[in-house]
Amino acid sequence: MAVSKNKYAYAVGRVRVLETRLFDYGRLDRMLEAATAEESLKVLAESSYGNHFAEATGVHDFEIILSKEMAYVIAEFEKMSPQPEMVALMALNQDFHNLKVLFKCKYLGRQGEEPLLPPGMIPLKRLRSGVEEENFRDLPPVIRRAAENILMEFALSPDPQLIELHLDRALFEMKLAVAREGGSVFLVELFQREIDLLNINTFLRVKKMGRSKEFLQLALLPGGLLEEALFLNLLGEGLEGLIDRLANSPYGEIAAEGIRGWMEEGSAIRLEKLADDYITGYLRQRKSPPFGLEPLIGYLWGKQIEIKNIRLILVGKINGLPVEAIRERLRHVYL
Repeated sequence: MAVSKNKYAYAVGRVRVLETRLFDYGRLDRMLEAATAEESLKVLAESSYGNHFAEATGVHDFEIILSKEMAYVIAEFEKMSPQPEMVALMALNQDFHNLKVLFKCKYLGRQGEEPLLPPGMIPLKRLRSGVEEENFRDLPPVIRRAAENILMEFALSPDPQLIELHLDRALFEMKLAVAREGGSVFLVELFQREIDLLNINTFLRVKKMGRSKEFLQLALLPGGLLEEALFLNLLGEGLEGLIDRLANSPYGEIAAEGIRGWMEEGSAIRLEKLADDYITGYLRQRKSPPFGLEPLIGYLWGKQIEIKNIRLILVGKINGLPVEAIRERLRHVYL
């Protein structure tokens, strides 16, 4: 049920202050230009992230710091929002990430390849016990159905992509359902755009793998603004066809630059950066109302992008990548 926007006055006031503390390009540059990863981490320690350094024993523990900062921010926003369930949707990705990691650990033996994140809407203990015991009755119905489908299909074909496909579909089914139930047209339209961008990426991956139209139909997420038929009809054509079809859509620039980057490099890195930048720009345009959910969601996205940029810098520094190679992957800041 929708709530009066006036109830957001206090929360929006706090967000306006917090926005001024987001990392700007200057602070990111300081991390980027530091001589070593350890020096980059010192720049991070001078910010609010410094509150979470106690459990980190060295630069390789940076994920602990980033995870704790995001968990703290989400918890604070849930407290101050008149609709905490809407704010929690921004952390739902963490639950689905954790579920993917747990499934891959159990069925593919991929222990330690990806870190578990702080829980969003669902306690990690509940997810872990569900996967370990293969009993998902304590999970939301959408997740329960997806998990049971994974078990059933994995027994026939142990394809790791099945984990991704079923859980991504369930994630956005939950997001859209909660947003609609809460009366948030803003969130519904945001999630529809996220679905479109993921479907563009999915189309390219499926085409590169040479998979069938039936597989693409399973992989595409429903509920976006772009019709699934657009992708299905173009599967047998060259990628220029998709660029042409999207030219007059909101994603024309992403299609032109991102898909051509894919064609030249065989990688989704450029496309994924452009997709993140698109959502950042979309939310920037909607953060100005003095009341309402928009500034809160915009800030949370901006914080997630900040953390992604910090991670890109630290991983690049640890692995000795050139500064310019790291810089070209950084996302636009929300400020």
